[in-house]
Amino acid sequence: MIRINLLPVREIEAKFGRRHELILAGLFVGLTIVLILGVYLFQSTRLSSLENGLAQLRKEVEALNTQVKGMEGIEKRIGVLKSKIKVIEDLNKKKTGPVRVMENLSSATPSRLWLTQFKETGGALSLNGLAVDNQTIAEFLKALSSSVYFNNVELVETTQIQQGDIPLKKFSIRSDLLYQPPPSASPKKGGAASAKKGGKQG
Repeated sequence: MIRINLLPVREIEAKFGRRHELILAGLFVGLTIVLILGVYLFQSTRLSSLENGLAQLRKEVEALNTQVKGMEGIEKRIGVLKSKIKVIEDLNKKKTGPVRVMENLSSATPSRLWLTQFKETGGALSLNGLAVDNQTIAEFLKALSSSVYFNNVELVETTQIQQGDIPLKKFSIRSDLLYQPPPSASPKKGGAASAKKGGKQG
């Protein structure tokens, strides 16, 4: 009977199996390490890109903030210039206002009417004068009421007087005086109605 010793073959197969398992385990560990390194490198690259983008955004924000500050400075300068322009315009109005008032008063005065007193206190105007008749006074009231420089024109009273051999009407008028009428002011109407507001009429 022939006997064959198979022990060395089995040991060789066992050793080969263990070696194969070790190789597979090594490959698995190596692939795992490579995968981890790949993920790490990817995340590092992405993080670096995000940091660069964030730095760029911060630069843009700083540039915009600088521009905004510049605009605020320009707006302040524009406001200052507007204030100066307004002051100059107000001074010009105050300078030319009385001249305009006197021009309007002169053009509104009929040829047969004479002013004897012009008194203004705090924007309240008082006018006294003489006229040949009531119709002339009514024309004067209408002309004043049509001017933007005179407001709320009212005949206070008229009285009959004798100037030598000539009969005359002495009158008193009050009004609000506007040296600086509003820009939208336009010639007013209805001055003739004011002529009927007499106190005493002679």
